[in-house]
Amino acid sequence: MELSTSASAAFLKGLIDYAGLFPPESRDMAGAIEGFNEARALRPQMVNRFIIPDKRLEELAGLLDGVAEPWPLAVTITAPQGDWSRGLADDVVSLRVVRDAMLPVATFDVAEARIPEDVVRDPAIAAILSSARASLATLFDLVLFEVPVTGDWQEGMPQTLQAIAEANAGAKIRCGGATPEHFPSPEQIAVFIARCLDLSIPFKATAGLHHPIRHWDPDPGVMRHGFLNVVGAAVLAGYGAFDTEVLTEMIAEEDITAFHLTKARFRWRGYIAGPAEVTRARDTFILGYGSCSFTEPLADLAKMGVI
Repeated sequence: MELSTSASAAFLKGLIDYAGLFPPESRDMAGAIEGFNEARALRPQMVNRFIIPDKRLEELAGLLDGVAEPWPLAVTITAPQGDWSRGLADDVVSLRVVRDAMLPVATFDVAEARIPEDVVRDPAIAAILSSARASLATLFDLVLFEVPVTGDWQEGMPQTLQAIAEANAGAKIRCGGATPEHFPSPEQIAVFIARCLDLSIPFKATAGLHHPIRHWDPDPGVMRHGFLNVVGAAVLAGYGAFDTEVLTEMIAEEDITAFHLTKARFRWRGYIAGPAEVTRARDTFILGYGSCSFTEPLADLAKMGVI
């Protein structure tokens, strides 16, 4: 079977944006550059962008030299003081200077900006996000807004995603963090995926997805989400009429034998996606996930016989 029509190849293609600068790895810039190069040497089809905070772009520029082709970057945007959308517009002016200076070694592919809580609560959120996206889109091919999963999320999350759709942007969900309260429930992730699908919003996941299957981690004492659970749920939801109850069950799945990823198909229990369905979901809906570790997911997939 041709690689381009393989379900496993489509599922894994550009799956991971490398986040070696971020916790828990927290490498220095030289170490993160080394880690990204190692990841691309190990499995070039699986690694996609280098994730970097906007405030460290010049540091990266000073260390990149003689690259064979420009690095694709996913830039996390620091929240400005004061008016958020206006502050982003001001910051874009200085970011443009940095972008132009880095053109020989890097491209600004994706901007990732967390929506502040006060903006989430603002009745004019759609207009605010549209203004912010318009500013960032002058530099980036894609703008992703991170959706807070806090407070009255049953009402707030769908409203926020509706505003993102009206702004013609993508979404981002954080699946973990330093403490248990930073981990959304399977139901919260399922609602996020279902709503993104309804609104045709491409999305990315991030944080804590180092291993394929949901599992218990005694430190920090929490169930960690698995990337096969989350990405797989989006793949299956993308072509089937799955309700949030089924998606929640899948995201909460802890049995590794319930998942199969081969050249012929991706399967979770009785639900199956072939190469065409996997390709469509990955190309248009689930963009991948960010991880500070590349060797851990690679090793786990090898143990499962996927790669």
